[in-house]
Amino acid sequence: MVVWPKWEVYEECLAKDRLMSANGDFQDFKKQVLKASVQEIDEQAAHAPVMWNFLIAFAAKKPFFRSLIIQVFNKLMQVPSWVAAWEADVELHKKVQTLHEDLQSAIGAQHEVLKKSIAPAALQSVTLVRVDERPQEVRLAIEKERMIDVIKEDLESDDWVVAEEEEEPVADPALSALQEGIDAVSAIDEPSQMDSCGLRALNQLRIGCIRCAGDDQPFLQEVDNAPKVFNFLLSFVKQKPASINGVAEVINLLMASSWCAVFEKNKLLQERLRELPKQLQASLGLQSSKVLAHIDAEARRSTMRMGSSLSSMRR
Repeated sequence: MVVWPKWEVYEECLAKDRLMSANGDFQDFKKQVLKASVQEIDEQAAHAPVMWNFLIAFAAKKPFFRSLIIQVFNKLMQVPSWVAAWEADVELHKKVQTLHEDLQSAIGAQHEVLKKSIAPAALQSVTLVRVDERPQEVRLAIEKERMIDVIKEDLESDDWVVAEEEEEPVADPALSALQEGIDAVSAIDEPSQMDSCGLRALNQLRIGCIRCAGDDQPFLQEVDNAPKVFNFLLSFVKQKPASINGVAEVINLLMASSWCAVFEKNKLLQERLRELPKQLQASLGLQSSKVLAHIDAEARRSTMRMGSSLSSMRR
């Protein structure tokens, strides 16, 4: 469910030039925009002028939020009423031209209306924007970010909120997120810590793997940690079977990366997999054909039955 932030906060932020301390305010708006439908955003069109002004002002002060700002522009430009609000406000066009030309080009690439608003020098570079800032790639990034926001909301932890308000995005957020997940796993050095720290470590791994999905470079850089992470996942799901969906999600993403070769060469990991209850093996095998090849025969038959049942339900 979309819970829009208090719009007067953004009005006050602009009036008092409080942009440097507006990380949390931006994150609140970003979360709701990315998960909202076009209709839900359209219902808030009366606030479009204020929010467009806020986004430009925030972009000018917070270059490290560049990728998230571009995602918000992309999503809002899918809503005709917000497009109309942008077109109608000539002052917005002047303000966007005060941004760095490189950022203007990336914003302009998201929609024809935005392209018409940027400075001529920036317009010349629109077709040369980075691959990850082209509209189709931005929409994929939006889906990743939405999934990550859901994970954080499900945890209902104040730690995520504090981190978002205080921290600036890093140069390589995907690699950093993967490293945070690995660090969380490394910090668990005795079985008793699985109860207190295991779920958080799993969710940090989920976030890291989602951010890195489709880009093998971060996984290659951290490949030496693969055995430790796989061991954690298999141990955690054995101790906490209810976590199977999250564990299966991570293992599926890892098996689509260069870490797959580590698993396929590691007999100890394969034995750990086959030590799991048959139902857990089957669930993991259902998510990844590469895992399926290493579960025991009975679990594999169970996977086939589960797959057949799902196919029948879809018909």
